Amino acid sequence: MAIAHEGLEEAAAADLEGSAFDVRALVNAPVITSAANSSIKAAAKLAARKGRRDEGMFLVEGPQAVSEAVDQLVELFITPQAVHEHVHLLRDAADAGSRIRTVTPEVLRALADTVTPQGMVGVAPIRQVSLADVVSTARFLVVLDGVSDPGNAGTIVRTADAAGADAVVFVRGSVDPYNPKAVRASTGSVFHLPLVTGVDPEELHTLADAGLQLLAADVHASVPLDEVDLSVPTALVFGGEAAGLSSVAVEACSVSVHIPIATTQRDGYSGHAESLNLAAAVAVMAYSVNSAQSHPSTKTPPTP
Repeated sequence: MAIAHEGLEEAAAADLEGSAFDVRALVNAPVITSAANSSIKAAAKLAARKGRRDEGMFLVEGPQAVSEAVDQLVELFITPQAVHEHVHLLRDAADAGSRIRTVTPEVLRALADTVTPQGMVGVAPIRQVSLADVVSTARFLVVLDGVSDPGNAGTIVRTADAAGADAVVFVRGSVDPYNPKAVRASTGSVFHLPLVTGVDPEELHTLADAGLQLLAADVHASVPLDEVDLSVPTALVFGGEAAGLSSVAVEACSVSVHIPIATTQRDGYSGHAESLNLAAAVAVMAYSVNSAQSHPSTKTPPTP
């Protein structure tokens, strides 16, 4: 089976001049029609955490994510229809050294995490980043302890990236940020922001040793966030929505803080929300750090 390519070569030829991508070779190449193909079976293992850990690779699904990771891809599986729609993305992937394979829509579904795949799934290497790699120069870190929801994790990575964090640190027992749902929720930030995974809770003390203040996010804390000097190097430490922070993580922090919740009566109504969800809390606190570090103040840090 080969790709139907009427008009494709002619339309792409001029724009692809000088590129390493040979559209003619791709449209004439055999299409993988079985999920039992060795390349497909190897890639499918990356849907599981063990497979990602063993191979040091993860899956990248859809044109938006693939375009974000295009210079990092080692392999790209794409349907014939998507070849017609994304010639220039294929050119960029090929120029970066990616191996491109065409597959049937049925085979692509064996790799995809979504119900309706968008025509392509790539394979990219996991960037290995240690705590030591980021701690010496970091002014702003987001630390996740026991966060288990991949959608939350991906959203937090996206938020941390947007708020100017230097890295996101995942304490051992947290979700894998390279889970397909987390990758999708990060909308590309997973490819750009350093992610430190598998950190022992005891290692959080090294952040304080490096000069960062560690702030534990705790809805029951007595210290409000706006009373803390966030202009100094800061690590925001968050626990999972159900269990919260571990005792080891709390002990590593210099102070626990809460986000003030509006309770003032307004037009006959007073707020009744007890707290924010995790992703919203990270957004509020992360942008508070961003603002404070952009416009330093003279606040004195509270005592624990």
